[in-house]
Amino acid sequence: MTKTWPVTPEFNKSIQVRIVEINEHKRLLIFTNLEAIELEGLLIPTLKSTELLQSFPYVEVDQGAVSYICNGADVMRPGIVGWVAFKKGDIVGVRESKYKKFIAIGIALINESDMRGMSKGAVAKNVHYIGDRLWATYKQP
Repeated sequence: MTKTWPVTPEFNKSIQVRIVEINEHKRLLIFTNLEAIELEGLLIPTLKSTELLQSFPYVEVDQGAVSYICNGADVMRPGIVGWVAFKKGDIVGVRESKYKKFIAIGIALINESDMRGMSKGAVAKNVHYIGDRLWATYKQP
């Protein structure tokens, strides 16, 4: 599985880090210029990192899929209406099709080339979405 970022975040020597424990499998890492989730050893940008997310591959879902994904469902093929190339294991953003806003972040379960021929099935495991516990944690003042 690919577990790399398409860009390298810039850090300087005066970086500060705050760590918030979410549960036994997730931690929120807040760097001076970046927020990320540590999920079982994998560093994933948060939905708050909108500019950074533009660098990642993504799938775009129709409006019918939005409520399911924002309740924690994995990203399924029938709801996907657009995408940028990705490989199994890649971190992928999930955008809604109307306003092009990121609503979730997932880990690709298959290659994009395999998804094209599918009419149903899971495409990405949903690991962070609008409304989850992590979202609530970093939305607090």
